[in-house]
Amino acid sequence: MKINKMQVFMLLIPLITVHIYYATVYGLNAEETPKVVALILNRVDFQDLYSMPQMRKLIQEGSIGLMNTRASGSQNEFKSYATLGWGTRAEAGENTSTFYSLGDENTAVYERRIGKIAKDEGIINTNINVLIQQNIRGEYGAVPGILGDLLRQHGYKTALLGNSDVENNVSRPAGFIPMDSNGYIDYGNVDGSMVEEDMHRPFGMKTNYDQLLEDFKELYAKGDFIVIETGDINRLERYKNYLNAIMYQEHKKNILAEIDAFIEKILIHADGNPTVFMLVTPFPSDAAIQRGERLTPIIIHDGINKGLLWSGTTRREGIVGNVDFAPTVLSYFHISSSNMVGREMSTVKATDTINYILKLNSRVVNTSQQRYRILYSFAIYEIIASAIALLAIIFRKKISYKWHLPIALGLLSNIIAPFTLLVLPLFGVLSIVSNYFLFVVSTIFFVCIVYLLGKKQPLDIILCASSLIVAGLMIDIITGQSLIKNSVLGYDPIIGARYYGVGNEYMGIFIGAILIFTTTLIERYSINKYFILLFYLITTMIIAFPTFGANVGGTITAVFAFLFTSVRLLNKKISFKKLLYILVAVIIVVAAMAMVDLFFIENQSHLASAVEQIFSSGPVVIYQIVVRKISMNIRVMGVTVWSKVLLSAIVILGILFYRPVGIIKKITITYSYMAIGWSGIIVAGIIAFAVNDSGVVSAATAIIFLTTTMLYSAMDLLKQEEKIGK
Repeated sequence: MKINKMQVFMLLIPLITVHIYYATVYGLNAEETPKVVALILNRVDFQDLYSMPQMRKLIQEGSIGLMNTRASGSQNEFKSYATLGWGTRAEAGENTSTFYSLGDENTAVYERRIGKIAKDEGIINTNINVLIQQNIRGEYGAVPGILGDLLRQHGYKTALLGNSDVENNVSRPAGFIPMDSNGYIDYGNVDGSMVEEDMHRPFGMKTNYDQLLEDFKELYAKGDFIVIETGDINRLERYKNYLNAIMYQEHKKNILAEIDAFIEKILIHADGNPTVFMLVTPFPSDAAIQRGERLTPIIIHDGINKGLLWSGTTRREGIVGNVDFAPTVLSYFHISSSNMVGREMSTVKATDTINYILKLNSRVVNTSQQRYRILYSFAIYEIIASAIALLAIIFRKKISYKWHLPIALGLLSNIIAPFTLLVLPLFGVLSIVSNYFLFVVSTIFFVCIVYLLGKKQPLDIILCASSLIVAGLMIDIITGQSLIKNSVLGYDPIIGARYYGVGNEYMGIFIGAILIFTTTLIERYSINKYFILLFYLITTMIIAFPTFGANVGGTITAVFAFLFTSVRLLNKKISFKKLLYILVAVIIVVAAMAMVDLFFIENQSHLASAVEQIFSSGPVVIYQIVVRKISMNIRVMGVTVWSKVLLSAIVILGILFYRPVGIIKKITITYSYMAIGWSGIIVAGIIAFAVNDSGVVSAATAIIFLTTTMLYSAMDLLKQEEKIGK
């Protein structure tokens, strides 16, 4: 058989493509692969760093960002160090930050606990077994030492210099970052020579920068990934209770100046060699925490990229996660990180980055600090407004008719308020007083507009109110969630539970509003039901799609609630068989979104991350996810005001079933399609509670649209009956 030129060309195309791909991705040879130096400057902020001349130069010439410092469970700096190294929220403590240079006594302790070590130099963690057990019991399944393991598997060497020891207390958490799963680091020095006596410094000791520089020069030739702990700021923070404000600032100024001089020297030594400098603050200072500033600085200087850091974890310019640090280190060595939840950082080109970061931090902190107060006020108001409406219904004969309108408008404001909170960020960063004022005034304004547009017709009023929030959320989700990201009803980058897409609060609101909007539309205008079903499909895709809503729990809730409502709208009975079909549909939709996320989306969401973890680590990941969601729900129920909203809604609806007698039957007969929407919200609340890690929040925000519209309809129906009776 003859092979013509075209066939040969077609055979060569795949080979050429593969060659080009690998030449692009893995094209650097061993000599060209850069060294990565991670300098740890703990408990500082960008204001501190910008006061340092050499550091200011790195900020101006490199890529910078704010880093979320959340770890597993309750926060401490040791967990944050460990999370940096393992790419997953980790467990750790001071009792496991026990890193020592190999020596007779330390080696003996290590070998009787872990086993023989065929090394004559390096750093070891004598409590590695305790550390492993801490993470086996942890929420996120972090793998201690995974970064060091991956680097060693590919022939790269790790090194550690410096410590944060105070007096006789060993504190060396920086070792968590480069160690392998045996607690071993190839090279380094963490012992007493890293500090020197200085009776004018905290604890009478300071970092020995001359020794640190000498050791760095030696290790720079041998190590590929070098971690340096500067230490002195940690000592200052632990000593600050003994200092007045003037001496604290004096010590801090001197320490920062010494660190800056040290950085200049290591940059000079590395000049001419391909080196990536990563300057990271694992944990904020106590003063920063008191100000609400829990995001810390991270700087990457590679001599090429300049701008703002970005990652697939956050999808926000200037904000990354501490889980992204390890995958980014690995990326410089062309190593993948499938067992980490973090994503490689990249740079978005930008100018005047420091001002952008400072403004971004101000906005994030402002939203975070105001979030609880405003949401608590709204939640309590919602409970009170609903309770007053219930009392007005029960004691309608004893309450003057003139109070009917303000009570009804108060109810209406419950479903207008989420829209107000959505658009409030358009006014910029404001004080708590200004935000409260704008929130109240804007809500009153929108309530009046909706009431006038509805022409006093209850269905038209409910339709206008629900369409406002549905349209607002749909537009914002599709266009990048810029409003949700900055709304107090959105999500908080400092908490770090979510950075993009639709958060649990707005997810419940979105689904509740859609169900009320669509069923009221049918009730009022007899819209073709199949158009409504199409609308459900579109909104489900918006909630589910990885680049839009990206909310897995919301997707499951939406599919279940919308299919349940659709079956009832088509006058079909809900049977076990139909519930089984709905469950299968949920699985199909989630699986389809996972496939899209894995194979067609460049910046994968947490759904793809979870699937990859399941494939790489096995079914145990599913167990960890379920346990984490259950424990999170238990914690959230005990602390969030939304649990009170949910409980009060259940109580109000329970009372309404009995008082006044027959009122529920009357409104469900009068508004039969809306009643289907109400049943859909109940289903949505149950499913949201079961499948979300903050399910009580989603269930509570969804049920607002049930209680509000049901009470509003009941008040109007009783008013009409009273007029007929007269």
